[in-house]
Amino acid sequence: MNTPIVSPTDVRKRKFLILICGVVIFFITSMAKMIVPSTIFQDLLKSGMDVEQISSLGAAFLYAYAISQLLMGCFSDRYGGVRILLLGGTLFSAGTILFPLAHFYPLMILLRLITGFGAGTIFLGVAKLLGDLFPERFGFALGIVLFFSYLGPTTGTIPMVKLVESVGWKPAMILPGIITLCALILILSKKKGTIKPVTPGQTFAPLYHMLKNKNMWFLAFSCATVYGSYYAIVGQIGQKTLTDLFSMNTGKAATVIMVLTLIVASNNLAGNFLLQLFQGKRKAVVLTGVIFSMFGIFLAEYVFVMQRGFPMFLISLILIAYPAGLFPMFGIVAKEVNPQEYMGMALAFLNFMAFVFISLYQNITGMILKRFPLEEGCFSFSVEAYSAVYLFFLIGGVISLIAACLVPETRKTE
Repeated sequence: MNTPIVSPTDVRKRKFLILICGVVIFFITSMAKMIVPSTIFQDLLKSGMDVEQISSLGAAFLYAYAISQLLMGCFSDRYGGVRILLLGGTLFSAGTILFPLAHFYPLMILLRLITGFGAGTIFLGVAKLLGDLFPERFGFALGIVLFFSYLGPTTGTIPMVKLVESVGWKPAMILPGIITLCALILILSKKKGTIKPVTPGQTFAPLYHMLKNKNMWFLAFSCATVYGSYYAIVGQIGQKTLTDLFSMNTGKAATVIMVLTLIVASNNLAGNFLLQLFQGKRKAVVLTGVIFSMFGIFLAEYVFVMQRGFPMFLISLILIAYPAGLFPMFGIVAKEVNPQEYMGMALAFLNFMAFVFISLYQNITGMILKRFPLEEGCFSFSVEAYSAVYLFFLIGGVISLIAACLVPETRKTE
């Protein structure tokens, strides 16, 4: 009996449905960045972990996410989006479900590594499917997908805080893994005809080119403070800073962090307006993002040292968050300082470096806080502890600014 041939129209419909499932999983992975350690930070402290151990759980996810960008970025063109998506979804689902069930700290670190690697692989799988389905409008399609994915951290704030308060952190952590598993089952049911044959070629040639391109390194370092400090705030210490220093309850603090994530999500669509404002000058957008981040950090440090109130601190948080939504703009520069055939690897390399800095910032933030003892009788850090963290952010900001000044202007002149 002959197997019926799947028509090109049917294949496209199946790929589009798989893409929707992939975007749902991508949304869940973005939410997962927030849950550990930010949302359950206090719960993990009460379980007996110290702040450096908790920070390492968050950083493990991010380091693995970063590594996945390089490894899977080299293979994605050869193996196609659907294969990559299935692999990433399986790893992410398994790691997310098993993490709350683990009681041995090294095993918890391993599961966060597996979860992070899977999450990064999902991003590349979704990007490849977008390239297949919308080759002429890839940038616009990516912006829409990034907008929805950045709503994931929003869900990781108030809704997840409420869920954790209702059922405890362990059942709340398992739920995203179960949702991902359901999406994977649907992808498997629709995969017929969508998995392309493996394409031959030199897997690591694009990576070698990235490593030799000094402009990519300047661009990557210009992103350091923009993404490192933002994710350290929303994914690690932001909510706790608000409860420790400004006497907010957990719900109100989560609302503030949610607002920051909404600003970032919106900027993935609104970044083009900034590009138009500067008449297409890419370097001006990069410099603006770095300067906004630096000024926000400086303002927060001023709040800590001079003991100013919450309104001024909120302004500083908004300034830090604003440029974190400009990844499509940084991506344009990455695309334009590389040959067209290396576009996918350029985005993967830029994302890899961004998450390296995010991971480093979380690790170093944890190390700094550990040097300051928790205030007696409670689980709060002093204003001096947070001031020391933001001083580190400010030093990183100077390095970012120097690198941004060295990024070339890539706008094509008439």
